[in-house]
Amino acid sequence: MQIAVKRLQAISAKAEMEFAVEVEVLGRVRHKNLLGVRGFYAGGEERLIVYDYMPNHSLITHLHGQLAADCLLDWPRRMTIAIVSAGGLA
Repeated sequence: MQIAVKRLQAISAKAEMEFAVEVEVLGRVRHKNLLGVRGFYAGGEERLIVYDYMPNHSLITHLHGQLAADCLLDWPRRMTIAIVSAGGLA
């Protein structure tokens, strides 16, 4: 099984709160367009979140990263993705 691990770079009060919220919310939500959280680790100065692996990269990579030039997501498609994802959180 392949996984992806997100590591919190800097420990601050804001980053700590965002970490906790991300773990709590994504740990409870199940939706086809959202990554599943496998687990997390918070010990000492280390904060890690373990996700299911996404072989086609992340949405952020397609929109703004190395794959953005080849991205076929026009604004209507982007809005559809945002609306469907928001529905998964509701």
